[in-house]
Amino acid sequence: MAEQVLAGSTDPTDEDDETLNPDTLPSSYDPSGQCPRCERVSNFGVMATDDIEWRTDFGRKQAVQQCVRLRCHGCGNETVVIEQYRSGDGWSPLLWFPKPGHLSDTTDVPDAIAGAFDEGARCISVEASNAAVAMFRNALAQIVQDKGSEDAKKAKTLNDAVKQMVVDRTLHDGFKKFADHVRTVGNAGAHQETWAEVPIEQAQELREFVKHLIDTLYVQPGRLDRAIPPKKRSTQPAPSSP
Repeated sequence: MAEQVLAGSTDPTDEDDETLNPDTLPSSYDPSGQCPRCERVSNFGVMATDDIEWRTDFGRKQAVQQCVRLRCHGCGNETVVIEQYRSGDGWSPLLWFPKPGHLSDTTDVPDAIAGAFDEGARCISVEASNAAVAMFRNALAQIVQDKGSEDAKKAKTLNDAVKQMVVDRTLHDGFKKFADHVRTVGNAGAHQETWAEVPIEQAQELREFVKHLIDTLYVQPGRLDRAIPPKKRSTQPAPSSP
């Protein structure tokens, strides 16, 4: 049976609980973190909780999946979280809507780059951090194919391609640091036989770096191209009054 929570109330969790983390996405257990809508770190009110999947054991019906509505105290908008009940761990979040860190403006972003980034963002929404950083690395590789010179595209490794783009001045020296970080963390996510597991906070951080690259290389130049130009004053005399 669905459990309704009074509007404006919050989840009764212990504020001193060390497992609560404002750097992660919000859930019914930890109603704090980055808002998927306004992207600010905030506290949330648990507005309602509805059971959406059940399991019957020995004639007893038990909820195993629930839908939670969380209202951001900052922007006032709501996020929906699907949570799964895990024996011993309680309720754990599965996914969020809207998906966190999405690209709000893809008008000038090539489909391959936007697709790789959005897939990485979806991986974060289900806390698949290794897969997320590997997709962000893929987005960087797609940027090389779109913006890089022929020499950059023919480079044997992504590292060599990024260096070539700096030589070509497609990326300036500061952005090389961004690109190198995306590449190395992405490698760690893709090669778990060698590297330690990537924590979700690191995947979220990488998402913001790649989002910044996309914004600088595609979104802002596109907006500038469409910006309204200045108009000269009319040299025609104003019509006289009758």
